[in-house]
Amino acid sequence: MIIRKAIDSDIPQIIELLRVSLGESLMPKSEALWRWKHQDNPFGASPVILAELDGKLIGVRAFLHWEFWVDGAIQKACRAVDTAVHPDHQGQGVFKKLTLSLVEAMEKEGIDLIYNTPNADSLPGYLKMGWEKWGKLPLTLDFHLNSNKNKHSINPGSWEEIQVLVSKIEADSTSYGQTYLKPGYLSWRYQNSPICPYHFLSNGSSYLLFYRIKEGKMGRELRICDFFSLPEFPKKDQEALNHELKKAAKLCGARFSSFAGIKAKKNSPLKLGSVPALKIGPLVTLRRLKPELNPMELDWNWSLGDLEVF
Repeated sequence: MIIRKAIDSDIPQIIELLRVSLGESLMPKSEALWRWKHQDNPFGASPVILAELDGKLIGVRAFLHWEFWVDGAIQKACRAVDTAVHPDHQGQGVFKKLTLSLVEAMEKEGIDLIYNTPNADSLPGYLKMGWEKWGKLPLTLDFHLNSNKNKHSINPGSWEEIQVLVSKIEADSTSYGQTYLKPGYLSWRYQNSPICPYHFLSNGSSYLLFYRIKEGKMGRELRICDFFSLPEFPKKDQEALNHELKKAAKLCGARFSSFAGIKAKKNSPLKLGSVPALKIGPLVTLRRLKPELNPMELDWNWSLGDLEVF
């Protein structure tokens, strides 16, 4: 078996391997999605390695470059994302070999930590390779009596309406959230995402909230992904935001609204009902790469937007 770095011409074969190994049920596999995620990312192109046997692609492993602002410093990170092994070669250690090879490469590159949100099936394998369980994100829920009375479509707003505000938020990245907001990040993450339409609530001057509509077993959900507000956020603007949030939930017929993340608990002006936050959100795992840095002890302030699976 040969392990090598992927090149641009490998992308069609990579997409086909993902389809054969994982199917299309969770998320459609396409070159457009791959290029958006792994090449257009403002934090840099993803490191991707492949496994070949007799000239045939049998495995792929990709990490997603990311940067966090935490404890007064930028932490350079990678997220363990796309991985696939051809069904004929599963159970032969290909996944582990690819993953540890990429971990070693990122360690040499100077990356501080690796993180991901594994499911129950993949978690044991990651723990055996040195990942640690940080814990589950707290989840705040707000249930609506108006559920399913309306199901109007909501079109994403014009990005021009918030461009000035977005520039202000990204220019002072260290004051907001957890992800280090490089110029162009918010547009890449929410405006250009090929996965699903993201919507926003904003007055264009003091607050910006991103959300998406998701269908699930519990019914239609208004899922808040990220929330930003400038230091000057008067009471009347806070009231306007909560009014617009209730209006959006009613318009789309959401059975409930949700906001997962630590940010949702810390002095948030959002009024999301009286149900206490529950630690039932995504499970976060971390892998340290530098002996002097213990990512388990950092003061994390994640929102769902930082960790949403895509």
